[in-house]
Amino acid sequence: MKKPSYLFIAAFAFLYSCQSKNEVKLVDGPHFSVNKGKGDNGISGQQGGSQTSGNLAIPGAFGAFAANNNSKKAEPEVIVEELPRSYKSRKFMNDVSNISYDLFMIPGNIVSYNPKDSSYTMRTLKAITKNNKPPVVTPISDGLIYSAKINSNTSFNGSYLIGGINVARDEILELNIQDVAISSVPDSLIDIEAIKSAIANIPEEDKKYLYYVKSVTLTTLDNRKYTEAKFDASINSCFVTAGGKTYSSNEKFKRDRTVSLFTVPLSNFIGSR
Repeated sequence: MKKPSYLFIAAFAFLYSCQSKNEVKLVDGPHFSVNKGKGDNGISGQQGGSQTSGNLAIPGAFGAFAANNNSKKAEPEVIVEELPRSYKSRKFMNDVSNISYDLFMIPGNIVSYNPKDSSYTMRTLKAITKNNKPPVVTPISDGLIYSAKINSNTSFNGSYLIGGINVARDEILELNIQDVAISSVPDSLIDIEAIKSAIANIPEEDKKYLYYVKSVTLTTLDNRKYTEAKFDASINSCFVTAGGKTYSSNEKFKRDRTVSLFTVPLSNFIGSR
């Protein structure tokens, strides 16, 4: 991943130190892009159940599954449950290596949206909150979103919804998605007057592209791949059977991370008092 320039970070830090506590000025900060879901996101299947797109499976974490007799090269038949709609509708940040901020300090900042390339730009140097209080970071102890095994036919395979993790043909992926922490600015801490002052000189046409970052959520994607192999009880491996074949893995779970953010149009605040 591309890392931010130290010169850029130093310059950004200098601007931050020069900004007074009571005055907020908009700057042209780092750029980033997001992948935005649309609720169902085009994924077939029923909410909260198994998919019906040719790889329907009976419940159960392990065991033998019926092969697809309609295909000579059938994919492994595994449980493919639907991702929660609330998860699919999130805005997932792409490469955040150019962001010099602590990710948990992003809430409370103003960002601008560029409709030409669907990217965002950080427009403030710190969170706009009352008394300059930091965003509230809350660990999530029961944040399990999804736990299942998928194959290459799964419609969200390789997508941003699972951090680009890809399952090749004749592989099975064991996947656990879990929210681990959220950083947010409570409504009581949003400094409406400071926001109004910061955007006072912005042309009305441009204000509609300004947003306030209300929260960010850190999510982990624990995953392990299984490949086709003959069963051997003498080998210390994890096994799963699917489509009449046996798949094994000697891997430990790998952990990937993704960050999603929730933004609010600044137009929501302009008329507030």
